[in-house]
Amino acid sequence: MANEVIAMKLMSAVVAFAAGEPMNVSAVCREGGISTKTFYKYVSRCRLEGLTAFEERSRRPLTSPTATPSAVEDEVIRLRKQLFEDGHDHGATTIQWHLGRDRRFKRAVPAVATIHRILVRRGFVVPQPQKRPKNSWRRFEAPAPNECWQIDATDWTIATGVAKIFNIVDDHSRLACRSRAIEEATSVEAWTTFCQAAQRWGLPAGVLSDNGLCFSGKLRGFEVLFEAHLRDAGIRPITGRVYHPQTTGKVERFQQTLKKWLRNQDRRRGLAANIEELQGRLDEFCDYYNSERPHQGIGRVTPLTRWQASPRALPADTPLEHPTSPPHRQLAIVNNRGDVAVGRLRIAVGSEWCASTVTVITDAHHATVMCANHLVRHLRIDHTRSYQPSGRPRGGPRRPRHLHS
Repeated sequence: MANEVIAMKLMSAVVAFAAGEPMNVSAVCREGGISTKTFYKYVSRCRLEGLTAFEERSRRPLTSPTATPSAVEDEVIRLRKQLFEDGHDHGATTIQWHLGRDRRFKRAVPAVATIHRILVRRGFVVPQPQKRPKNSWRRFEAPAPNECWQIDATDWTIATGVAKIFNIVDDHSRLACRSRAIEEATSVEAWTTFCQAAQRWGLPAGVLSDNGLCFSGKLRGFEVLFEAHLRDAGIRPITGRVYHPQTTGKVERFQQTLKKWLRNQDRRRGLAANIEELQGRLDEFCDYYNSERPHQGIGRVTPLTRWQASPRALPADTPLEHPTSPPHRQLAIVNNRGDVAVGRLRIAVGSEWCASTVTVITDAHHATVMCANHLVRHLRIDHTRSYQPSGRPRGGPRRPRHLHS
């Protein structure tokens, strides 16, 4: 309130002085807390503009020599739209890479942060404050090509129904070793896909997968064909943690990029008529992904360039040992406290499974609880205690609806 009174007095003084009324300018300025230079500036404006002299004015400089040229801004927006329509990555880093390849802008390529600000200003970026920052993730990368391959399966809709796609990605270089369309994801098909990839890129030292039945039977107490063939070839089969898809994050991220491109193809060309047409699209994408698309996770080079830059790892010279002692399997009923008893062990699975009949598979160090084909819990046994707590917070993974009936 006091500041408003002082401002009003200053305005009155400026108007009066501009009209020719004599006054002690220094005293007025001391009382109002401004310099005499500022006072006379407003007097000059008031004589020219009247009371509009006191309106707020932009402090933006008259010229901005370092501003991004409008031609570059327009090209940023054009690239953004084109990359989006083509189903490719269209972030600021990718746009900068494409600008760098254009001779017109080679000396005027803006920084990634500048491109991001342009996209935000033009309304092409939606803020996502809830998204987990990238620097919070723990990163892992195999030290050499073929040191570790990641394999996974995903679904895609075609004109005749839902097809399965097996994808194999090299952990070190992000090379798409093979994408193969099939009708059903089985262990035999997984091995066939692996053999096709190995025929072109060589055998890896290890293969990382999730706990899907086509890749691993470890949680269910047996060895599937895919695992057995890998061990026979001297290749380590590695499975990720239960309920932790981040372990196979590179192939998961590849599938996200692949599906973005496939959606664009479906819009332009319609759904693939059959498995063969879908396979043709997968081969087209892999050629582009490996040879033309710069990968942000490996320093903006192509996966093929990085795969060729280092010596490749090799599998073991001799077959690896297969599991020898079969695990113990037992049927049990979950009690009203959400525990299941197996010998001296009491394993907590959650009250949502009360009265369910489950299969408990145990070996010397681990236990797996299955209900039908659903994984209820997998744990490392703590032999210092009989009760094995779940360790999860309240309201954890719930029982699937189809198992309630």
